[in-house]
Amino acid sequence: MKERLLALPAGRRTRSGRWGLIPAHMAYRVGPGPRLMAARLPAGLRGGYLLLDCQGFDGNGDPLPCARQILMECRRREYRGIVCDFEGMPSGCLPRLVELLDRNCPPRGWTLYVPESCAPFVRAARVLIPSAVTAGSLERRLRAAAERYGPERTALAVEWVREDFPLPAAGRGAPVSREALEGQIARLEPAVFFDRGLCAHYYTYLDRDKAHFVLFDSPRSVREKLSAAERAGLCAAVLPGPEIEDCLEEIFGPA
Repeated sequence: MKERLLALPAGRRTRSGRWGLIPAHMAYRVGPGPRLMAARLPAGLRGGYLLLDCQGFDGNGDPLPCARQILMECRRREYRGIVCDFEGMPSGCLPRLVELLDRNCPPRGWTLYVPESCAPFVRAARVLIPSAVTAGSLERRLRAAAERYGPERTALAVEWVREDFPLPAAGRGAPVSREALEGQIARLEPAVFFDRGLCAHYYTYLDRDKAHFVLFDSPRSVREKLSAAERAGLCAAVLPGPEIEDCLEEIFGPA
């Protein structure tokens, strides 16, 4: 795998370099206008990736000035590229913004990562495939994506999942906090299994005669997801720093 990025909160420093992880700074947002909004970062911070979300943006406006601001910030901070952490289907001017970034990153030697929902608007960017699946096989899902976009343009977006599904499961489940998950396991003492296809742990329980299915991640499951991505030939992965910073040794150390 060519690159493994670790998404980090604004200004957070970590020893992730020991594992060859490249920081992606969660400090940027597409704001009204649109314009680039940024959290306070250390003046001397250089390198890594600019991680950009669009939470709350309504899609209105001309994206060209915003694209210029993003590219200027990449140049100023000597970033390697941009990770677009956009949720849902892009609307309004967001597709045009993604097109502009995709056109301007390669000539500068930068890499652009976009969610799969933005794949129709790019030609060179790497397409992020989420790791959370609730049926079938993650590896088959990744292989299909690599065939569609090419392995050199396909990357894994690792999600640290804790979700509760009423059975039969469909779509995404209700998020569960770490404390709630640990408390429920301690209280119910369910039989916990590991699904090799999903690369995740799970257990079932009854609540008022309604069956539930709980799917959750661990260092082992993240390690398995990365192995599945490598077997599928993917070029890169983006990992959630806030969730995995405390278990990098378990994920990347000797098996």
